[in-house]
Formats: sequence, C-alpha cells, structure tokens
Amino acid sequence: MSRVVGILLMLAVWLALWGEISIVNVASGIVVVALLSLVVRRTDRTYTINTLSLIKLLAIFVWRLITSSAAVVLTVLAPSPSRLRSGVVAIELSHHSPLVAAIIADAISLTPGTLTLDSRYPNHSNEGDAPPTLFVHVLGLDDPEEIRDDVRYLEGLVLSAVVPNKPFAAKEVAS
Repeated sequence: MSRVVGILLMLAVWLALWGEISIVNVASGIVVVALLSLVVRRTDRTYTINTLSLIKLLAIFVWRLITSSAAVVLTVLAPSPSRLRSGVVAIELSHHSPLVAAIIADAISLTPGTLTLDSRYPNHSNEGDAPPTLFVHVLGLDDPEEIRDDVRYLEGLVLSAVVPNKPFAAKEVAS
C-alpha cells in the first residue's frame, strides 16, 4: 500500500468515526493523520503473510479446537487411565524466529488439553541463535513422538503462513 493510500485511509477512518463530513472534522483529521504520520515510521517487513496458507492454518486450528474440546469433555465425563495420563514433552523447533515460536506456543496453549509451559533457547544470552525448545503439557499422552510430530506439522503450517523475508539473525532481536 502506498503512503498516500494509507494517509487517505486513515483520514476516511477518522471521518467515519465522527459520522459526518464537516470542515472541522476534515481539518482535525488532517492534523491527526499528520501527527500519526510523523510518529509512526514505516519499517521493512521481516515477514510476509501468505493469505491462503494463513486461511489453511486457521481452518486446521479451528478443527483442532473442536476435536480437542470434545476429547477433554470425554475425559471429564468418562475418565479412564489412558485419557488421564498426562506428561510434559520437550519439542525442539526447527526455526529460530521468536515470532514463529510465539505463534506455535499460543496455538498449543489455546487448544484444550495442551499447554505450553516454557520455551527455552539453548543459549539464554543470545536468544535467536538457535531454535527454541518448547515444553508442552499434554492431557491424554500416549506417545511423546506423536506430539512432537504434531507440533512440527504445526510449525510447518505457521512457517508457510508467516514467511520470513530473509534468514533470521540474532542481531535483529537485539535491535
């Protein structure tokens, strides 16, 4: 989106918020948009959103919400030793990006029956030098390797939806 289109869009939103077009509203909108343009600087994007992959990720996430909610309800209504078995699984991600790790950790935590307890980087002083390890608590844990494969699949979906424009470097985190 060009800068002019962005400015006109902000002015249109300002006028829509006031609900009428008048000289005072247009003048105050121009002042507000000018101030916002000075304060908010355009930055280079480090990620590109792939719309189709994002829609696929959201659809799979909604399906997981439905199926995991049903599994938790079943565990509550008809508990069994296998359904109540829980544990913590360590999963090393393949990508270095804190944004990707945060999206994955949030998707895991928002799904009933799972919770991301911690994410640790191998070298705590240089976050981003190596991929993080997520520690996930799982209700109804049968096979830890199945959980790891599932999280790696989720990571692939996130990486196809939120595509890094260039290789991630730890220097970018510090600045």
